Amino acid sequence: MKIREITFGILILLVWINSRQTFAQDAVASNKKLNEWNIYCDKLKGIPTGKENYPELIKAAIRGINMTASDNFLYKSIFNFHLAGGYESTYKIDSAIHYYEISKKYAEKARNNSRIVLALRRLAGLYDNKQWLKKGDEARSELIEIASVDKDKEIQIGANIVLGEYYLNSGMFEKALPRYIEYIKYLKIDYARDNNSASRSNIGVGYLAVGEIYQNLNRADESLAYFKESIGYLSNYNEGLETAYKDLITSYLSLNKVDSALVYYGVLKKSVEKSGDYTILIDAQVELGKMFTTKEKLDQAGKILFGAEKNATISKEKEDYYLVKNALADLFLKQGDSKRAIKYYKEALPLAIYFKHKAVIATLYLNLATAEKKENLENDAYKHILLYAKYTDSLKTESISKNIIEMEARFQNEVKQQKIGVLNRENETKNLQLKQEKNIRWLLGGTALISLIALSLIYMIYKNKQKANLLLDKKNQQLDITNSQLANANQTKAKLFSIISHDLRSPVSQLFTFLKIQQSAAQLSEEEKNKHQQKLISSSRDLLESMEDLLLWSKSQMENFETDHDIIDIEELFENTVSMLATQIDAKNLKLEMKTGDVDDLDSDENILTIVLRNLLQNAINNAHSGTQLCLFSGINENGQKYLSISNAGNMIPEDKIALLLNSSNVQSKSSGYGLMIVKDLLKKLNADLSISSSNEVTQVRITFN
Repeated sequence: MKIREITFGILILLVWINSRQTFAQDAVASNKKLNEWNIYCDKLKGIPTGKENYPELIKAAIRGINMTASDNFLYKSIFNFHLAGGYESTYKIDSAIHYYEISKKYAEKARNNSRIVLALRRLAGLYDNKQWLKKGDEARSELIEIASVDKDKEIQIGANIVLGEYYLNSGMFEKALPRYIEYIKYLKIDYARDNNSASRSNIGVGYLAVGEIYQNLNRADESLAYFKESIGYLSNYNEGLETAYKDLITSYLSLNKVDSALVYYGVLKKSVEKSGDYTILIDAQVELGKMFTTKEKLDQAGKILFGAEKNATISKEKEDYYLVKNALADLFLKQGDSKRAIKYYKEALPLAIYFKHKAVIATLYLNLATAEKKENLENDAYKHILLYAKYTDSLKTESISKNIIEMEARFQNEVKQQKIGVLNRENETKNLQLKQEKNIRWLLGGTALISLIALSLIYMIYKNKQKANLLLDKKNQQLDITNSQLANANQTKAKLFSIISHDLRSPVSQLFTFLKIQQSAAQLSEEEKNKHQQKLISSSRDLLESMEDLLLWSKSQMENFETDHDIIDIEELFENTVSMLATQIDAKNLKLEMKTGDVDDLDSDENILTIVLRNLLQNAINNAHSGTQLCLFSGINENGQKYLSISNAGNMIPEDKIALLLNSSNVQSKSSGYGLMIVKDLLKKLNADLSISSSNEVTQVRITFN
C-alpha cells in the first residue's frame, strides 16, 4: 500500500513539474509574440522609418491590449501607451489622457519606473494643455520624486525634458535652458550608441528649443548658432527642418541681416512647395512683410504679404488668416489707404478675439481707431479707442494681480525657509544629544570607579535635561501661539490683498479710462468735455466710496465690531447704489427697473447694506447680456420675511456652481468669489441670508432678513 502511495505521489510531482515547464514555455512564447506586436506598433508611429499611420496604430494598439493576458501588467501598460499616442496624434486629447493614465496604473502594478515616467511625461504636458494646472504639477512632482530615487538614464532624461518644457511654456527661460542642454547631452550619448535616425532628429529638435530660448532671452547670436547646428540633425525630419529655416529667418531679421534672411526664405519656400505645409512659410512671410513695412519698403512688403494671403487660402488655418490680415492692414495704413486698412483690421479682429490675444486685440483696436479717424469716422474711432483702453486696463490689472500673487508666494516661501531653519537647528540639537549619550554609554564600560563617576554625571545631566525640557516646552508653547497669530495675520493679509484687487479693479479702471479720454480732449466738443469732467468726478467719488467700504469691511473682520442700525428708505438705497454703477450700466446698454413692492423701508445698517447691494449689482451687470433688463425689487416672502432682490438676464448658472459659490470658503481665480465672500461676511453682521436662483431666462440673487 505504501509503495503505491509513493508511486502516485511521484507521478503527481512529475505532472506538476511538467505543467510548470509548459506554462513557462507558453509565457515566453506569448511575450515573444507581444514584443513583435510592440515593434509593429512602433513602426506605425514612424520608428525608425519616419512614416506614421496613426489610425492604424489605434487599431493595432487595441488588438495588442486584447492579445495581452490580464496579469501581464507590463504589456498592458505598453499597448495602452501606444493607444494613447494614437489618440494624441489625432487630436483626441481627452481619450489620450485617459489611456495614458491607464498605462501609468499598469506600469505601477508592474513596478516599472521607466514606463511610469513615460506616461507621466505625456500626462504633464496634456494636463497643462487642458489647463488642469494642479494635475500637471502633481505629475511633475511625482516624476521628480521617482528621478530622485531611480538614477536610470532614461528616467533622468524624462525628468529634465518635462521640467524644461514646463519652464519654457511658463516663460521661465533661464530655468528651462540648463534642462534642455542636459537633455541634448543625453540624446547625443544615445545616438552615439545606436545611430538611430529618430534619436538624431530629437537632437535637432532639442537644438531648436535651445535656440528659441536664447531668442526669448534676446540673445540673437547664440540663438542663431543653435538654429544652424540643428539643421545637420534634421535631414530626415522635414517639418523640423522647415521650422529651423523659419527660426533662422527670425534671428537674421533681429540682427538686421536682411540678405541672409532672404536666402533662407528662398530655401524655405522651395521646401514648402514640396511638403505643402504652408503655415511655417506664412509665419516667415508675415515677419518679412512687417520688417519691410517698418523700413518703409512698402512695395516689397506688399509683394510678400499678398503671397502670404494667397497661401493662407491654401492652409485654411484661422491663425494664418489672422496674422496675414493684421499685417496687410498695417501695410495699408502705412500706405495711407485707410479704407482697406479698416476692412482688414475688422477681418482680423474676430480671429484675435478667438485666440484671446489681449495685447494684440488692444493694438488692433488702437490701429483701427487711427484708420477710422483718418476717414473722419469719429464715432467709430471713439468707440474703438474706448475698447482699446478697456483691454489695456485689463492687461494692467492682470499684471498687478500676478505681482500680488508672486509677493504672497515669496512671503510663503520665506516662512517655509524659516521653519526649515528651526527644524535644522532642532535636528542639530538632537544629534548633539545623541552624541553625548553615546559617550556616556562608552564611559559605563570602564572600571567601577569610572562607572560611579559616570552615574553621577548621568544624574546631573538628567536633572539638567529635565530643566532644559521644561524650558523647551515653554518656548514651544510660546512658538505655537506666535505661529498661530502669524498664520491668522497672513490669512487676513492674503484675503485683504485679493479683495482689494477685486473691489478696486472696476473703479480704478473707470478712472483710468476717463483720464485717458480727457488726455485727448482736444478732439472733443465743449459739451463732451463737460460730460467727461462730470464722469471723472463721479468715478473719483465712486473710488473713494469703494475704499471707505473696504475699510469698513476690514474693520468688520476685527473683534468688538458693532453695526449701526437705522430706518433705511429702500427707494433711496436703490437709487444711490445704481448711481455708483451708472457708467457700467450705460456701457452695456442695460434697462433698469426698480420696484419697492410691499416694503418701503428696512431697519438695518445702511453702510453695510450699501456695500452688499453694490457688490451684487456689479456681479449682475458683469454677467448680464448687453441690452437686457436689470431689476431691483423689495418685498415680503411667504414666511413674512422682508427681502431685497437683484435680477439679470444672462447665462444660466448650474446648481452645483451655485452651491459652490454659497457654501465654499475657497475662491478660484477669474471668479467673483471674493465679492461674494465680502457679501456673506457682512450679511452675517446684519442677520440676513443670501440665496441664488438661475434659469435660462433670468438669474436672481435675494437677500432675506431674519
